[in-house]
Amino acid sequence: MQENSEHIDQLIARYLAGEATDAERQELEHWMDSNESNRRYFEGIRFAESQAIASQHIVKVDVDKAWMKVHQQMKQQKPVSVKAHKKSGTVIPFWLRVAAMVLLVSGLAIYFYSQKQTGSPNYQMAMVATDSIIEYTLSDSSEITLNEHACLWYAKNYGKKERRVKLNGEAFFSVKHDTQKPFIVESSGTYVRVTGTSFNIKGDEADSIVEVCVKTGSVIFFTGSNEGITLIAGETGYFNKNNGKFSKTETTDENVAAYANRLFVFYNTTLNEVFRQLNKVYQTKLVASDEELGKQVITVTFDNDNIDTIIDIISETLVLNYTRTEGNQVIFENTTQPTTP
Repeated sequence: MQENSEHIDQLIARYLAGEATDAERQELEHWMDSNESNRRYFEGIRFAESQAIASQHIVKVDVDKAWMKVHQQMKQQKPVSVKAHKKSGTVIPFWLRVAAMVLLVSGLAIYFYSQKQTGSPNYQMAMVATDSIIEYTLSDSSEITLNEHACLWYAKNYGKKERRVKLNGEAFFSVKHDTQKPFIVESSGTYVRVTGTSFNIKGDEADSIVEVCVKTGSVIFFTGSNEGITLIAGETGYFNKNNGKFSKTETTDENVAAYANRLFVFYNTTLNEVFRQLNKVYQTKLVASDEELGKQVITVTFDNDNIDTIIDIISETLVLNYTRTEGNQVIFENTTQPTTP
């Protein structure tokens, strides 16, 4: 186990030094993909290395002692035990020793990384969605769907060392995978960090809750003062801005990103709820003619269907009539048979 730990450290050192072979890069990426703790460990080392290189002075400390302390603090984050290097044994690369000193100051790599994200990069406006849903593609081919009234900015140095954007409102992200350039979304005082995945964010400045729903892959959801939580596919995370606490649940709303992919799944859902969700996406207002009809339930799936097809399916499934009125409104009502006198 110790040998494996040393082997991983050597792989990381060669990778960051630009000396890793293709096989070594694949091995390291496989190791990171196998466990989120592994990825956090790697990102902590990489960030510490970049901070050390950027530093204009070197502090004289006992680097071997620092290295040993760092491993003691990080052993809960790394799934394999770590052997402290000694002067009489394997020589630790100089940059890795400096990284140990930097990490020792903060204690945990993830905390140090989170602190880095709280800066204020130079953003420029990318897109504003007013009364319609807008799709936007970034320079790295990452795709973003902005829900109505959402605003997106991106950092002017986007894609150089990292990929940073800022969001106000709701958006669905499908991020191009790139382990060397993390994708970071700043939204209403929180941050979401990924390397390649798809997820939905609701982060309006006026709301007290920031919500992140992960569709594929995993993300780290945090703030500048809280290391936050890790979310995997099928989980939704919440940050309460009033008390500064994170929580998460299994995702129950299958239609959370329906505005982006127009895939709606309804199971024993009332017509009122079906209409509410459809009306948020389509420029047509569907309504029930009376309260009792609105309580009627339906089980149906719509996969990128146009609104006319959806209207016909609802009508045929529940045997309803509908009438189109001005303002793109469609009123559904029960089919009634004339009464024989």
